[in-house]
Amino acid sequence: MRTPVINAKRIILRPFCNNDLEDVFYGWENDPDVARYMYWQSHNDINKTKKWIKEEISKIDSDDWYRWAIVCKDNGKVIGTCLIYFEEEFNAFEIGYNLAKRAWGCGYTTEAMTEVIKFTRDKLHIKKVIGHCAKVNKASANVMKKLGFKFVRNMPYKCNEDEEPYEGEEYILDID
Repeated sequence: MRTPVINAKRIILRPFCNNDLEDVFYGWENDPDVARYMYWQSHNDINKTKKWIKEEISKIDSDDWYRWAIVCKDNGKVIGTCLIYFEEEFNAFEIGYNLAKRAWGCGYTTEAMTEVIKFTRDKLHIKKVIGHCAKVNKASANVMKKLGFKFVRNMPYKCNEDEEPYEGEEYILDID
């Protein structure tokens, strides 16, 4: 199924396009604070971000990978990304998200992921999804809790392409 455009109250979720390059690079990909608890490392070269966008565009028609640009309706800027994808390691669909630092604390991630969960339930007919975060990343855990995820267990959690190990947490959401 093609990744759809989804309208929410303050944001639009849409597939990435080549025109998003500068918003993505300067918004979060080059920011080590945003990447601190992510699997990926921050980009120090805009060409890495260009390659990443190209890869995301190639997955728009995938049946196991749905990634959206989070776009503010008030200014049209891309402020982050969110996704749901099939994670073979856990044999389950998993959520993910990150946001430009300038948009932290405004509820955009919760708003975006609420729409992703609706899409997961209504269009993909998936009944359970998982999420992971570093235990010290309280903001990410709070997003999952607001969405109704329940803590399952502590587990190893590697960040920055496996270079920084953290204690992590796993959460599960049963979708009705």
